[in-house]
Amino acid sequence: MGQRDYNMDWLEKRVWLPAQAFQTYITGAGVAAGDPLFTEIGTSGITAGSVAAAADAWAHAWMAPYDLDIRKEIRFRVWWAQTSTTSTDSITWVITYQAVIEESTVIVSPATLLDTVVPLLDLSSGTAAQFQASGFGVIARGTLPDTTAFLNLNVAAPDIGTFSADEAKFVGLEIRYTPRRMAGGPRRNIRGARRLLTTRPLGVLLHATQEMASV
Repeated sequence: MGQRDYNMDWLEKRVWLPAQAFQTYITGAGVAAGDPLFTEIGTSGITAGSVAAAADAWAHAWMAPYDLDIRKEIRFRVWWAQTSTTSTDSITWVITYQAVIEESTVIVSPATLLDTVVPLLDLSSGTAAQFQASGFGVIARGTLPDTTAFLNLNVAAPDIGTFSADEAKFVGLEIRYTPRRMAGGPRRNIRGARRLLTTRPLGVLLHATQEMASV
């Protein structure tokens, strides 16, 4: 009898979309309000999307991978950096999306919020030129139709708190999901993929309270 996804202990899969994969400023018009440009993080040689003002935004059409199990949660978090040294500075990230079906969906600016939104008011570490990650936002299991070809994604910064212009920077978007890697009938991934500690992404320790995605 062949093995199937439902009796395998898969690890949660992680996909990285750098800011450079997003569209920001085209022929004189920003993707959304504002006109964010890329600037260097410190003297690292690495660039990121500079948040010039509240409502700056970035757009990306992400092709849904064939191994995405839509019966499980899809998680998102924003990676960012800053040039500020003020630990009370904060920024709010909002992710919206549109499920795109081939030869059916009219592509528009995404308006659907995640079922669990990214936590508000992410505080600065107080140290310049560090990578920081927001909390996770979630598309609930069973939300996307199996005809989904793309997710039209929009990452916006509607509230930059006390950050000055260009201090906060959008580094990229992390996506996590339960993979389905084998053929077979509907009995796929009875439980979600196991979740490693976010602070040890290359380790073997599982998250104490979130080691499995929702079933």
